[in-house]
Amino acid sequence: MNKETFAQWLKTNSDLKEYSIGRYANAIDTLTSELDSYGLPEANIFDISDTAFIDTILNNQEFQRKNDKGNRMYSTALKHFKKYMEFYYKEYQIELLKEEMDYETNIVRNIIKEKVKIVDIEREKPTYRTVNNKKIWSRNPRHASEVVADTNNLCEFDNEHRHFISKFNQKNYVEAHHLIPMKYQDQFDCSLDVHANIVSICLVCHKKIHFGLFEDKKEILDKLFDNRRERLKASGIEVVIDEFYGYYQK
Repeated sequence: MNKETFAQWLKTNSDLKEYSIGRYANAIDTLTSELDSYGLPEANIFDISDTAFIDTILNNQEFQRKNDKGNRMYSTALKHFKKYMEFYYKEYQIELLKEEMDYETNIVRNIIKEKVKIVDIEREKPTYRTVNNKKIWSRNPRHASEVVADTNNLCEFDNEHRHFISKFNQKNYVEAHHLIPMKYQDQFDCSLDVHANIVSICLVCHKKIHFGLFEDKKEILDKLFDNRRERLKASGIEVVIDEFYGYYQK
């Protein structure tokens, strides 16, 4: 997100005149430079992804004093910006969900009949496409299928986790999960879409990792990370445990 895309969104999605659009877009820039004077953390508002921070600004007493002097132009700008953020991330999440569904479908259809020899080496970063200036990284479903086959369709946290038989391959149903999530690919110079970074886990462990409290999933994360630590290094992925935890605490 940036001032230009915000202004373009206002032009497309509101009845505001060009003059007002320019004022509101510039107001966000002004507020970015003044956050510290309100006692708030310094940040570029255009880089913020949590709409709650916009509410924090709106409820700040120092901001409210400035806003009253400016005939509430700044609060109006922030409210427009909040709607823009909600639109921006909804569209991105829809595209991300589509990509995830396609990926999972391809894993199910790409049945590996024989185990392949997996060699952990560093690979180049994958390609990506951009949606609203955010990257969606490509993933090769065959890598995930090969990892699942290599584990004999068992959960790598607990191989006694057997919930049901898949109708597609008549084997224990498991799901593939990128241990270091692909959304952090930009932080690495090598690919995260490699065998070493993909684990085979049951659907309950998978849902807990994504949606559970950190203290409830920490045991799963610890075991999976310990088992893959050296393989990750061989693939050029260097991560310490606190960094790894951070990926699941955001």
